[in-house]
Amino acid sequence: RLTARGLAVGWPGRPPVVTGLDLDLCPGRSVAVVGPSGVGKTTLLLTLAGFLPPRGGELLLDGIPLTDVDPTVRLARLALTTEDAHVFETTLLENLRVARGDATPEDARAALVRAGLGDWLAGLPDGVDTALGPDARSVSGGERRRLLLARSLLATAPLLLVDEPAEHLDPGTADRLVGDLLAAPRAAGTAPAAAGAPGDGTPARGVLVVTHRLAPLAAADEVLVLRDGRVAARGTHAHLLVADAQYGEAHASEQDEGGTTSTWPTS
Repeated sequence: RLTARGLAVGWPGRPPVVTGLDLDLCPGRSVAVVGPSGVGKTTLLLTLAGFLPPRGGELLLDGIPLTDVDPTVRLARLALTTEDAHVFETTLLENLRVARGDATPEDARAALVRAGLGDWLAGLPDGVDTALGPDARSVSGGERRRLLLARSLLATAPLLLVDEPAEHLDPGTADRLVGDLLAAPRAAGTAPAAAGAPGDGTPARGVLVVTHRLAPLAAADEVLVLRDGRVAARGTHAHLLVADAQYGEAHASEQDEGGTTSTWPTS
């Protein structure tokens, strides 16, 4: 269980970008974090993952201050997906085994399908044994993002933190991917499914997703809206559409633009 109380986040030596944040994340629960660009969403994610120290308040992992948790234990319990993670010049399978060394080709294929790369995988000459070029130059931005997500899906950590999984994707694909991620904690163990997918009988995960997409957030247990250096609103997607005018306007702008972007009002 990851618990924040009155948490302040920011880069060392600079003023905090978010203060007074409360959060609870545990297996079986999904949380989305949204807000205008530059509001501090990624800084929050890096703090929750233990890569930036809290600037104030309390951040606990299983009741222990996160800064006091052994890094090996922290990495085993918190899986983080960020855009700048490295893709290696080796096979697709070995890139995924960075997260779990004993992953089988079947495990890798299931994770790639769940990350929205099923069609891409089917077109590769050697499937998961296909070698990626230097610095993965043969992989597009959207494919790279989903490859890194598939890597995290293979990890055994009970808590998954994901930064902007919808980046570089078309609106339909983005919304399916974000919706699946947020719905997965409740679906885990409910029915037989492919390895690593919701419903395969594996323990439920807790998932926190930082995203600019609002349309799929009905799948989240809770949505946190960051604005003006704080959590300006929180609740379900349906509640926020009614209770928070700026959230409603941003959602409407996303629909008006054909589902391509959310424009947050400036006041």
